Amino acid sequence: MSQAQDQNKTSFLLEIGSEEIPARFIPTAMQELQDRAARLLQDHHLAWEAMNVVATPRRLTLRVDDLDLRQADRRLEIKGPPVSVAFDADGNPTPAAAGFARKVGLSLDDCGRQEGPKGEFLVAKKVEPGRPTGEILAEALPGLILSIPFRKVMRWGESDLEYPRPLQWLVALLGSDVVPVQVGDLKAGRITRGHRTLVQDREYSIAQPQDYDRVMAEAGVVADPARRREMIEQGFDSLLKGRGTGARLLADEELLTEVIFLCEHPTPFLGSFDDAYQVLPPEVIAAALKVHQRYFVVERGDGGGLESCFVAVRDGGSEHLEKVVAGNERVLHARLADALFYWEFDQKKTPDERTDLLDAVTWIEGFGTILDKVERLEKLVPWLWGSGLGDAEEVPADLARAARICKSDLVSEMIKDGKEFTKLEGLIGARYAALAGEPDTVCRAMERYLLPRGAQGELPGDRVSSTLSVAERLDTVAGCWLAGFVPTGAKDPYALRRHVLAVLRILLDLESDLDLEAALDRALDGVSPLAPEKDRTEVLEGLREFVLTRVSGFFTDQLGTDPRVGRAVLPVRWRRPVDALAWVRALETYRERDDFQMLATGFKRCRNILEGQVLPVEGLDRCLERWIGGGSTPDNDAFTALPEAAERQLAEAVATSAVDLKEAELTGDYDRVFALLSALGPTIDAFFETVRVNVEDEKLKRLRHGFLREIHGVFVRYADFAEVAPLD
Repeated sequence: MSQAQDQNKTSFLLEIGSEEIPARFIPTAMQELQDRAARLLQDHHLAWEAMNVVATPRRLTLRVDDLDLRQADRRLEIKGPPVSVAFDADGNPTPAAAGFARKVGLSLDDCGRQEGPKGEFLVAKKVEPGRPTGEILAEALPGLILSIPFRKVMRWGESDLEYPRPLQWLVALLGSDVVPVQVGDLKAGRITRGHRTLVQDREYSIAQPQDYDRVMAEAGVVADPARRREMIEQGFDSLLKGRGTGARLLADEELLTEVIFLCEHPTPFLGSFDDAYQVLPPEVIAAALKVHQRYFVVERGDGGGLESCFVAVRDGGSEHLEKVVAGNERVLHARLADALFYWEFDQKKTPDERTDLLDAVTWIEGFGTILDKVERLEKLVPWLWGSGLGDAEEVPADLARAARICKSDLVSEMIKDGKEFTKLEGLIGARYAALAGEPDTVCRAMERYLLPRGAQGELPGDRVSSTLSVAERLDTVAGCWLAGFVPTGAKDPYALRRHVLAVLRILLDLESDLDLEAALDRALDGVSPLAPEKDRTEVLEGLREFVLTRVSGFFTDQLGTDPRVGRAVLPVRWRRPVDALAWVRALETYRERDDFQMLATGFKRCRNILEGQVLPVEGLDRCLERWIGGGSTPDNDAFTALPEAAERQLAEAVATSAVDLKEAELTGDYDRVFALLSALGPTIDAFFETVRVNVEDEKLKRLRHGFLREIHGVFVRYADFAEVAPLD
């Protein structure tokens, strides 16, 4: 790069200082700031060499290197009105011509003419001088800063500004110059602030963007989250090696990411707790360490449990670190002492005794107790087991037992009242059940029936646990829907979307043939008496649409299926998701074939001619049977009376294929189904090329409409082929 070019570029720095932003907001905000800044510069035709965003809880910082100091001049060519409109018959300019000249800021004599496909038109060619980058940034940066999306924002003072925490300072430097940015009453300058405790929030001046890292180091701030991660990981490794026991950190990327964005200057430290707490389940100790304290769990080197220690991070230096360690150990001791008390106290009651106490715990106001829900689960799990989730005819006794006591931990001291151990629901119940002598299968089901706990979480795995999980979720979905908690927009207080997706993932994992519509209907049997005034048919219809939408979205977003194929297949096949996926995959392989496209086009023409007068869904099986018998309308009007050779040929071809279609469907050979249907494409195409359906003869017209209705009916059993037909 030449010196002349260097003089046309410089670096830019933007630091947005605020009160501490929640750690979970920051990674997304960093990416959004970078993406939006890049778009802003591109939209203003400003080039740069490199762009980077770093962040701490108190600052979001954007650095742009080798940024153009001003826009390049732009040569514009502005198209005007046709010459025939711009000038009258005598060649005099019209108001349209004068208006165009005013708009472009030129005299009419300076406007040229250009030939186009539709004739000659006026054109204005001009040079638009580039604007200084500083001027552009001063105008655009307030909008950029306030456009960064956060899950929650707040207002402060008398300001209408919205940001997750109150803004405290702004730094905006283009080279050594301050960009005059103003956000509300806050004006940008070159003054930043240091670490709250290391330098007591002292102010520091930044002369130019290249000085930022040096100034941050002086200010006690490690601005780059990648560097903070490195400091934490290296510190933990050194501390555990110094312990000399082979101890190792239990990997927890979620917690590590959170801690990285909770500090500006990390100093790792090692703490310990009394061995007496090792009688607690490791998951309880881990929860006490992590949930409120943000401590990291340490495993024994031999894999035999947890070490009686933890590692954590102080936001600050190493001065008086021993007092920090002691204070953190005191806090942890109190939490573990509470947990030990709960653990010992809860064992005084059996799982059955705790289950009986669920009669006093409300599930949903007006919709009974948790014990009522347990009793519904006891009735639902045998049906689910025998309807596709089980692998044997007899319902396992362990499944029935798990359904009975799976909610017993909700009244335990460990879980109730929203303590830090609440997320261990299910697992704690399983541990208490094991201590009470319950079989391993029962304990496993109790531990795993709430899986998956997130969209991509681990699945229950075995059939007993999976059956209980599906029962729990279907009962929740049916009950909440009946109670009026229907998800709307972003509001889904009972996570019904997540429950349906969990059921779907479980069915696909087990390759279960469960009929989802029948399962929802069965779940409604249990909760419907709680709301006898509700129209059960209307509720089930709403649930159908809700589940169909979730299945369609999951197939497209998670399994990568073609959305058009999904729209074609799923309305008639969604009920059995495993089977539906096989249908979708089969159709994806056939949709581009020429003969299939003829079929899809013919199907679409059938539907257009019938104008909605098609067979009901419940009549489609009988339609296929009529074709197996040779083909006729529901009123027994035989298609042998059709006069044209092309229509008789089509009727014969469909009737001949009907037996093979039924056999292929029953044996699960869906590729063959679409092969048979595709083979009919040319015959359908020939029909529409030679036969006029809407003739003047009313009797023949009715017969042909009935014929097309039956053609449409046999095809729509498999998919709505109009969705994959060629676009008009």
